[in-house]
Amino acid sequence: MGALDGKTIIVTGASSGFGEAIAIACCGEGANVSLVARRRELLESVAADARSLQGGGRALVCPADVSDDEQIHAVLEQTRAAFGPVDVLVNNAGYNVTERSISDTSAEQWRDLLAVNLTSAFIFTKAVLPEMKARGDGLIINLASRAAMYPSLLAGVGYSTSKIGMEALNMVTNEEGNPHGVRACLFNPGAGNTPIMERRPIVPSAERKAMMIQSEDIAAAVVFLASLPPHVHIDVLSMMPTKS
Repeated sequence: MGALDGKTIIVTGASSGFGEAIAIACCGEGANVSLVARRRELLESVAADARSLQGGGRALVCPADVSDDEQIHAVLEQTRAAFGPVDVLVNNAGYNVTERSISDTSAEQWRDLLAVNLTSAFIFTKAVLPEMKARGDGLIINLASRAAMYPSLLAGVGYSTSKIGMEALNMVTNEEGNPHGVRACLFNPGAGNTPIMERRPIVPSAERKAMMIQSEDIAAAVVFLASLPPHVHIDVLSMMPTKS
């Protein structure tokens, strides 16, 4: 038996990086996982890898632009129709831009970053929270960043703001959900070896990337969080590379 047998899990940003590894790891532990991202062809590839795992759960491809509320609600309808009520929501979708300073970041970039990185997490949370509260159980994992704790010019004004906003969303979700058995965890990883690193003003070297947190490390932590019993609540999880 897998640690997540029979659980219904939604993973946003599942086409690459942390999200891809999370989706595959959860399927490998027996969960039925909805994979959410914009590009269907990449999701199909991830789903094929997930389905190839012996004894794993099912993978549902749900192409969607998470900056669009209607597409988010369509994902939820597909997921419930295929797997039933949502047990775990992983708000992982996010990206960054090369422009990091206030002076260089355009208003359009600011709005787009907040829409994908923060507003989508709010819309997904708003949609699943009532059913979780009614059931008396549910987990929302908000993949943020150390930028939620230490905003910086390196992370960028838009990215840092979106991750601090996710911290606030997580806190209010717990205030509202904990009395009904619903838990939210803010997961703050440090530097991770994902495609987002290619958008840094100075792209880290291969040697530097090898020292960073890897996607499989994040996936293992998410499986751990999702497998905890309902009476156990980790509200904040911070992870850093050993050699930073």
